[in-house]
Amino acid sequence: MTVQIADELARLHRLVSWFEVPLNLPSSALAGEACVWCVSPVDGTSVELEPSTPLPRWGCMPCYSARLAWYVSWYDWHRHFDTCLHCQQRRTCYIGHGRRVLHEQTMGPIDKHPECFICPSPLLAGDLVGPVRWEGDSRLYLGYAHLRCMTGRPSSR
Repeated sequence: MTVQIADELARLHRLVSWFEVPLNLPSSALAGEACVWCVSPVDGTSVELEPSTPLPRWGCMPCYSARLAWYVSWYDWHRHFDTCLHCQQRRTCYIGHGRRVLHEQTMGPIDKHPECFICPSPLLAGDLVGPVRWEGDSRLYLGYAHLRCMTGRPSSR
Protein backbone atom coordinates (compact mmCIF):
# COMPACT_ATOMS: atom_id res chain seq x y z
CA MET A 1 0.00 0.00 0.00
CA THR A 2 1.35 3.42 -0.87
CA VAL A 3 0.59 6.59 1.02
CA GLN A 4 -0.79 9.40 -1.05
CA ILE A 5 0.97 12.72 -0.54
CA ALA A 6 -2.29 14.57 0.12
CA ASP A 7 -3.28 12.01 2.78
CA GLU A 8 0.11 12.25 4.47
CA LEU A 9 0.03 16.06 4.48
CA ALA A 10 -3.47 15.98 5.96
CA ARG A 11 -2.25 13.60 8.70
CA LEU A 12 0.75 15.82 9.49
CA HIS A 13 -1.51 18.89 9.51
CA ARG A 14 -3.76 17.18 12.08
CA LEU A 15 -0.74 16.33 14.25
CA VAL A 16 0.48 19.93 14.20
CA SER A 17 -3.04 21.27 14.80
CA TRP A 18 -3.89 18.90 17.66
CA PHE A 19 -0.62 18.49 19.52
CA GLU A 20 1.44 21.61 18.90
CA VAL A 21 -0.97 24.45 19.73
CA PRO A 22 -0.21 25.89 23.18
CA LEU A 23 -2.90 25.46 25.83
CA ASN A 24 -2.83 29.09 26.96
CA LEU A 25 -3.27 31.43 24.03
CA PRO A 26 -3.26 35.21 24.08
CA SER A 27 -6.54 36.90 23.23
CA SER A 28 -5.38 37.91 19.75
CA ALA A 29 -4.65 34.26 18.90
CA LEU A 30 -7.96 33.11 20.40
CA ALA A 31 -9.75 35.65 18.22
CA GLY A 32 -8.02 34.28 15.12
CA GLU A 33 -6.11 37.50 14.52
CA ALA A 34 -2.60 36.24 15.36
CA CYS A 35 -0.37 33.19 15.07
CA VAL A 36 -0.88 30.80 17.99
CA TRP A 37 2.89 30.39 18.40
CA CYS A 38 4.55 33.77 17.79
CA VAL A 39 1.50 36.09 17.90
CA SER A 40 2.39 37.75 14.58
CA PRO A 41 -0.68 39.08 12.72
CA VAL A 42 -2.54 36.67 10.45
CA ASP A 43 -1.96 37.37 6.76
CA GLY A 44 -2.56 35.72 3.40
CA THR A 45 0.14 33.09 3.97
CA SER A 46 -1.13 31.94 7.38
CA VAL A 47 -2.39 28.39 7.79
CA GLU A 48 -5.76 27.64 9.35
CA LEU A 49 -5.30 25.04 12.06
CA GLU A 50 -8.04 22.43 12.21
CA PRO A 51 -10.90 24.39 10.65
CA SER A 52 -13.55 22.15 12.23
CA THR A 53 -13.01 23.63 15.70
CA PRO A 54 -15.27 26.45 16.93
CA LEU A 55 -12.33 28.79 17.58
CA PRO A 56 -10.41 30.17 14.60
CA ARG A 57 -6.78 29.23 15.13
CA TRP A 58 -4.03 30.28 12.74
CA GLY A 59 -0.32 29.69 12.39
CA CYS A 60 2.07 31.88 10.43
CA MET A 61 3.94 30.06 7.68
CA PRO A 62 7.39 30.10 9.41
CA CYS A 63 6.02 28.65 12.68
CA TYR A 64 3.80 26.10 10.94
CA SER A 65 6.56 25.00 8.53
CA ALA A 66 9.03 24.58 11.40
CA ARG A 67 6.65 22.25 13.22
CA LEU A 68 5.88 20.35 10.04
CA ALA A 69 9.63 19.87 9.46
CA TRP A 70 9.97 18.51 13.01
CA TYR A 71 7.30 15.85 12.36
CA VAL A 72 8.64 14.90 8.92
CA SER A 73 12.22 14.50 10.19
CA TRP A 74 11.11 12.61 13.31
CA TYR A 75 9.07 10.11 11.26
CA ASP A 76 11.95 9.73 8.78
CA TRP A 77 14.35 8.91 11.62
CA HIS A 78 11.77 6.62 13.28
CA ARG A 79 11.14 4.69 10.05
CA HIS A 80 14.87 4.11 9.61
CA PHE A 81 15.49 3.19 13.27
CA ASP A 82 12.64 0.69 13.29
CA THR A 83 14.01 -1.25 10.29
CA CYS A 84 17.80 -0.89 10.66
CA LEU A 85 19.69 -3.87 12.05
CA HIS A 86 22.59 -1.69 13.26
CA CYS A 87 20.22 0.63 15.15
CA GLN A 88 18.28 -2.30 16.61
CA GLN A 89 21.51 -3.87 17.87
CA ARG A 90 22.66 -0.59 19.42
CA ARG A 91 25.60 -0.33 17.06
CA THR A 92 26.88 2.76 15.31
CA CYS A 93 24.78 3.57 12.27
CA TYR A 94 25.84 6.55 10.20
CA ILE A 95 22.53 6.78 8.37
CA GLY A 96 20.59 6.76 11.66
CA HIS A 97 22.98 9.32 13.11
CA GLY A 98 22.56 11.54 10.05
CA ARG A 99 18.77 11.39 10.35
CA ARG A 100 19.03 12.21 14.03
CA VAL A 101 21.24 15.24 13.27
CA LEU A 102 18.79 16.45 10.60
CA HIS A 103 15.95 16.04 13.08
CA GLU A 104 17.83 17.90 15.82
CA GLN A 105 18.22 20.85 13.46
CA THR A 106 14.42 21.23 13.47
CA MET A 107 14.24 21.59 17.26
CA GLY A 108 15.75 25.07 17.61
CA PRO A 109 13.12 27.00 15.64
CA ILE A 110 10.29 25.47 17.68
CA ASP A 111 12.11 25.60 21.03
CA LYS A 112 12.02 21.84 21.76
CA HIS A 113 14.24 20.55 24.55
CA PRO A 114 14.47 16.77 24.16
CA GLU A 115 14.73 14.45 27.11
CA CYS A 116 14.64 10.69 27.57
CA PHE A 117 11.15 9.22 27.97
CA ILE A 118 12.46 6.68 30.46
CA CYS A 119 14.97 8.44 32.73
CA PRO A 120 13.80 12.04 31.98
CA SER A 121 17.31 13.44 31.65
CA PRO A 122 18.33 15.77 28.82
CA LEU A 123 19.70 14.17 25.67
CA LEU A 124 23.28 15.09 24.89
CA ALA A 125 24.87 15.09 21.44
CA GLY A 126 27.10 12.09 22.20
CA ASP A 127 24.33 9.91 23.68
CA LEU A 128 23.06 6.92 21.73
CA VAL A 129 19.39 7.77 21.30
CA GLY A 130 16.43 6.36 19.44
CA PRO A 131 13.06 7.80 18.51
CA VAL A 132 10.15 6.53 20.63
CA ARG A 133 6.46 6.54 19.77
CA TRP A 134 4.05 6.03 22.65
CA GLU A 135 0.27 5.99 22.49
CA GLY A 136 -0.94 6.62 25.98
CA ASP A 137 -3.58 8.51 27.96
CA SER A 138 -5.66 9.44 24.92
CA ARG A 139 -2.90 11.01 22.86
CA LEU A 140 0.16 10.25 20.80
CA TYR A 141 3.62 11.04 22.16
CA LEU A 142 6.64 11.24 19.88
CA GLY A 143 9.94 11.50 21.64
CA TYR A 144 13.27 9.91 22.38
CA ALA A 145 15.00 7.46 24.72
CA HIS A 146 18.59 6.61 25.48
CA LEU A 147 19.37 3.22 24.00
CA ARG A 148 20.80 2.20 27.39
CA CYS A 149 17.42 2.95 28.99
CA MET A 150 15.46 0.79 26.59
CA THR A 151 14.92 -2.73 27.85
CA GLY A 152 14.94 -5.77 25.62
CA ARG A 153 14.79 -5.03 21.91
CA PRO A 154 15.26 -1.28 21.37
CA SER A 155 12.11 -0.82 19.35
CA SER A 156 10.78 2.57 18.36
CA ARG A 157 7.15 1.46 18.50
